[in-house]
Parts: sequence; C-alpha cells; structure tokens
Amino acid sequence: MPLLRYTEDCLEAAQGRGPIAPRHDAQGRKLSRPVGIRVFENGALEFISRAHPVTPILWAGPVAAYGLYRGLAGPLGAGRALALFAGGWLLWSLLEYWLHRWVFHYGENAEAPAEKFSFFIRHGYHHDFPNDPMRLVAPPMLGWPLAAVVGAIYYVAFGPPAFYPILAGTFVGYIAYDWVHYYTHHVRPTTRLGKWFRKYHMEHHYLDHGAHFGVSSPLWDVVFGTFRARRKAPAD
Repeated sequence: MPLLRYTEDCLEAAQGRGPIAPRHDAQGRKLSRPVGIRVFENGALEFISRAHPVTPILWAGPVAAYGLYRGLAGPLGAGRALALFAGGWLLWSLLEYWLHRWVFHYGENAEAPAEKFSFFIRHGYHHDFPNDPMRLVAPPMLGWPLAAVVGAIYYVAFGPPAFYPILAGTFVGYIAYDWVHYYTHHVRPTTRLGKWFRKYHMEHHYLDHGAHFGVSSPLWDVVFGTFRARRKAPAD
C-alpha cells in the first residue's frame, strides 16, 4: 500500500462531494453527517496525523517551562525576561494570524481539482468537519518541524540569553491558541469572555471565511482590517 494513498472519502470530500452531504444506508435511511473521516489509507500515517487536544502541552509545555526558567535564572533579570516572554507571545499571535490567513486559506476558492485538494488537506478539512476533536490541534508531525524552524530563526535573530524567554512566550502562545480553538468548538461557555471567543470564531466558520483569522486574539484582525463587528452570532 503506497504510504501517501488517500481514502476515497477524503478524495471525494476535497472536491465537495462524499460524506459532506447527507448519506443513506442500504435501506434508504438517512445517515447523519460524520464528525470526521479517515484521510490516509496507511494506518500508521493516519495515526500520526491525528492528535488528542492535550498533545500540545505535553511537548510544548516542557520547552516553554525550560525557556522561561533559563530567562528568569539568567543575566537578564526578571523584569526583562518577563517582557521578552510577553514579546514572544505577541510574536506567536502574529504568526498565528499570518499562517491562518495566508497559508491555511490560500487557494480556498480554487476550481482546479488539485488546488481544491491542496486546500482541503491544509485547512479545508477543518472547515468541513469542524468538530472532529482529533484533527483540531496540530499533530506533532506538523508542530515539531514548525517549532524547529521558529526556534532556529529566534536563535539567530535574538541569540542567548534573550532567545529562551522569547521562545517560551511563543510556545505558551501556541498552547493557548490550540486550547482556545478546542474550547470554541467543544465547550459551551458560561462567561462573557468565553462566549465572545466562541462567537468570534464561529463567525469565521459560518459567516465570513475572510474575517477573524485570529483565534487566541483579535489583535491582528483589528490591525489588518479583518475584524468584523456583528450583533448576531451565527448558528453552529
């Protein structure tokens, strides 16, 4: 079996067909839309392409804790280390916005089958199956390479000892992003802040794919003009 062989459900869903529409069993009874679908024929690849929502803190949490410790224990001083930590978090929020807007949504309106499939694999799956809990946070097979690239850029750009608290802030921001994202899809918030975050993200899903690219913060949507103030929350 070829390693990168996709399932028929995946290929059909990428073109707007298949399990996205209501299906029927052999007796003609309507089946509910599935929460998610299998993407890869290869079992090992299918397994590592999925991730439990707690996964980010298991690998990013220790890195963040070590980076913050090195920053606070080093020559920077607590005040400067914490300021750099906050700066790292801010850098993550910008990267989060940039990736979501310019990478994940690139080619969303393409008509060519290959381009439609490319978008589906990058981000379209999440929009078609938004409540699949195992494909909501980035699996390590995607998170680790990105973390390595960001870490290398930070080390060259900032150098030690500033590198450590800045990286820690970015990793904490990443964990916050994944958890806020999970929260907006799988928790019914009771607080005003929780309700606002959920409404904000649901508007991106159900009202306007060209707005609200920030998940953990609306800051860069405001800066770059993709913030949309609405009075009525979308149905979910």
